[in-house]
Amino acid sequence: MLDVSSFLPWWLPLSVLAWAVQMAVFHGVGLFFEWSDRTGMLSSFKVRDIERLTYFQLLPRVLFNQVFILLPAMVAFQCAGLAFTGAPHLSALHFVAGMVLMGVGHDVVQYIFHRFVLHRPGLIRKLGHSVHHSTGASKSISACYMSPADFFLEIVLPYLVPLALIGAGADVFFHLTVASFGAIGGLYEHSGYDFAVRLLRDAGSHSRLRLLTWLAAAVTSKAHGEHHRRSNVSFSDGFGSPGICDTIFKTRWDMAEAAQKAADQQS
Repeated sequence: MLDVSSFLPWWLPLSVLAWAVQMAVFHGVGLFFEWSDRTGMLSSFKVRDIERLTYFQLLPRVLFNQVFILLPAMVAFQCAGLAFTGAPHLSALHFVAGMVLMGVGHDVVQYIFHRFVLHRPGLIRKLGHSVHHSTGASKSISACYMSPADFFLEIVLPYLVPLALIGAGADVFFHLTVASFGAIGGLYEHSGYDFAVRLLRDAGSHSRLRLLTWLAAAVTSKAHGEHHRRSNVSFSDGFGSPGICDTIFKTRWDMAEAAQKAADQQS
């Protein structure tokens, strides 16, 4: 296997490299979605188009959060020995397990802060989560359009806390993969595109329909769109998320209404 870590210069911390790659992926994919918005190339997949702010109106706050909140936090975690340090390589089993645990950990940490802190009536404005909800999840880079406090609680901690807990060492490929996938997932969820909308058309056989139904559930961006529309559903459920907490607490967008009706009948 290629020893990627051997190419890192001594003056470049892994945390900074991971951040830089994440920025390249985030803004590269973000520009692709913006280009698609302007040209209509993917218009058949566009299901939400209600954004008030333009790409360049969203960009300054996004860059502030990424440069002055995310980057220092990543460097601080490395300096404290909590992440981006240790063994330079993970075994294949550790790599796969780490990816799975990152998904689970992100789901749990984000759910806790998103539902129980940021959506508390007395805190949603004080912590600035209302800034993010002023967007309609229909412009990709609005994924990071937040107040600094909101960004730290909803983006930074759900990324770095699980990373510190799973012991991913200093495996460059692992860290770049996690950072890149996280960026793509957030952009897609807020892009207003849903690549699941055409999967179930002309499915054909029953077995193919079952496969496409599963695939549509895996790639849909509907959960986060519903969160922005209804506010009190799908706090961590969405593209790339296992949706564990929303399922357990019945706050998933497709479960919440039935759960509320059942609770009302019991009371």
